[in-house]
Amino acid sequence: MELEDQIKKYLAIARNYLDEGLKMLRGGDAHNAAEKVWASVKSATEALALRYHGTTRPPAGVSWRRFVKEAFRKAGLSEDEAEKLADYFLDVRGKLHGEVFYGFFYEDEEHRPLMERARDYLSLIERLLGFG
Repeated sequence: MELEDQIKKYLAIARNYLDEGLKMLRGGDAHNAAEKVWASVKSATEALALRYHGTTRPPAGVSWRRFVKEAFRKAGLSEDEAEKLADYFLDVRGKLHGEVFYGFFYEDEEHRPLMERARDYLSLIERLLGFG
């Protein structure tokens, strides 16, 4: 499969998970919504990383923070913007995937904004990759 096709596949998966997650959130299932939104953010980030790093995972010795930040920098964002987006990725992983899904700990005012912000995150990545 060509690189562009792989990137499109990751973005389609991200869009599908986001739609499912936000629908679950509207329906009151924050627990499962959190995991779907995390999967969306992860898949979108993997698409970005595939384009700019040639892989979806950081190499040994490289943190996810640095890996994600560098992908956003290579996509043309400023150091500050890239750092904020890497922070968001880690917040979603830790809070939605960890606290809500695995920890069964949900606070609407803490976690809902992270889920809703995923729309903007995915849209930004789609634009950076030329698909938005």
